[in-house]
Amino acid sequence: MSQTASERFLFCPQCGSARSDVGGNPLSCTACGFKHYFGPAVAVGGIIVDAEGKILFLRRARDPGMGKLGLPGGFVDLNETAEAAVAREIVEEIGLQITSMQYLATFLNSYRYLGTEIPVLDIFYVCRVDAFDSLKAAPDEVKQVEFLFPLKDHLDEMAFESNRRAVELFANQHK
Repeated sequence: MSQTASERFLFCPQCGSARSDVGGNPLSCTACGFKHYFGPAVAVGGIIVDAEGKILFLRRARDPGMGKLGLPGGFVDLNETAEAAVAREIVEEIGLQITSMQYLATFLNSYRYLGTEIPVLDIFYVCRVDAFDSLKAAPDEVKQVEFLFPLKDHLDEMAFESNRRAVELFANQHK
């Protein structure tokens, strides 16, 4: 069974008192007045297109969504911009250097980790690369890289609904 972070926090992280509002957002401690808002984590994804107009998809090597399709990307680190995060994630996952990027959209997502449901705000960029010579999948994260036209069958294989929506938006804008 999956729980939200707010449901997992049973005690005030400031004073240790038992929460009377378990599951509430914000966490409001009646003993010390501490408040904590359970906002979403932030993640990024990149849409990279080859010369034929095919989108670069990753076949995920681990859960969530192991074996399913996704876009290169991941969580934004502390003190990192979304733009720096998408460039870093693309280098880490597939070895490509981004030469430019343009904001596409944001979509809400949900990420299950060790039984906790984490709300995520996914930010998508259309990314350009000069060459694919350095393309190499990081085996701990990427089972394989596939260049595909975003057909319904492929979209039905997406690990995350937010990735699917970003690809559909991009495809509709580039018909």
